[in-house]
Amino acid sequence: MPETSDSSTVSLTIAELRDLCIAAITAAGGSPALAQSLADATVAAERRGKTQVGTAHLVDYLDGLEAGRINGQAHPRVTNRLPAAHHVDADRGTAQLAFDAAFDDFVSSVATLGISVLSIANAFTAGELGYFTTRLAERGLLAFAGANSPALMSLFGSPGSATGTNPFSFAVPHADGPRMFDQATSATAWVNIRDAADRAETIPEGWAQDPNGAATVDAEAALAGSLLPFGGVKGSNVALMVELLAVHGGGRFSVDAPAFDTGGDSPGTGLFIIAIAADAFDPAYSTRVADHFERLHTRFGIDFGRKRRVEVIELPRELHSALLRR
Repeated sequence: MPETSDSSTVSLTIAELRDLCIAAITAAGGSPALAQSLADATVAAERRGKTQVGTAHLVDYLDGLEAGRINGQAHPRVTNRLPAAHHVDADRGTAQLAFDAAFDDFVSSVATLGISVLSIANAFTAGELGYFTTRLAERGLLAFAGANSPALMSLFGSPGSATGTNPFSFAVPHADGPRMFDQATSATAWVNIRDAADRAETIPEGWAQDPNGAATVDAEAALAGSLLPFGGVKGSNVALMVELLAVHGGGRFSVDAPAFDTGGDSPGTGLFIIAIAADAFDPAYSTRVADHFERLHTRFGIDFGRKRRVEVIELPRELHSALLRR
């Protein structure tokens, strides 16, 4: 049974949290396969301390299942037009389930060919991208992934939302566990704006603009307006690049994608993953990378990509109760 750590949280083991997620997903209309895939991704995010794209974000998936934005009985369709080009139609389901459907063949292809690309289309938004790249790095692969989302962000100074937050992630294998980064191309994640609005708090300058394209620190105005890319034009360049790669397999462009939190239509956005065998060019590559990371740590105090893996999750009591009610 879950233990109470204080009045505001509930302590859950990894197994308890996974079982809770599976039960909630199944109750919302998800198939056993979808529930397992989505629960695994949710728990992985929580273990890395990425709470905003962990169990808190699972509520968006549950709402999507109940409203029909996610096909809970999806059967992803995997095709290979070229040996190194893997495509999955997610059947209006989740990107996590689609990824699982292609995973073994994709990894095998990279081992044989040295490099392969996976493109997922017709899916709900992808959640934590680091989940996908980390799993591949655990199999000895370098992985780069990106995804688009419904339009939430200004692009090249546009007064309205012209693209998604379009996150990207990169991971490399390491003897002590993959080293990974995962970030949005927006100055902050959309959920941070939503959370600030829920708490009636202001947001920092440079995060967003209002519906008229004017800079704002008002979270409510930001929700009605647009997020801003990091680094101005440079962030816009990266965001557009990620979107063009993400929709390569038929995913909707961000401006064509319905909202992920309202209505009954799937966003239908895309996700791409490029994986490269770590020993494709140099059998000693992984060793050299590990030595370099150690040098960065020793000489400069840099600890790149080392992620904590907690064994007990402190889940907000309100969120725990919400999942139990599903």
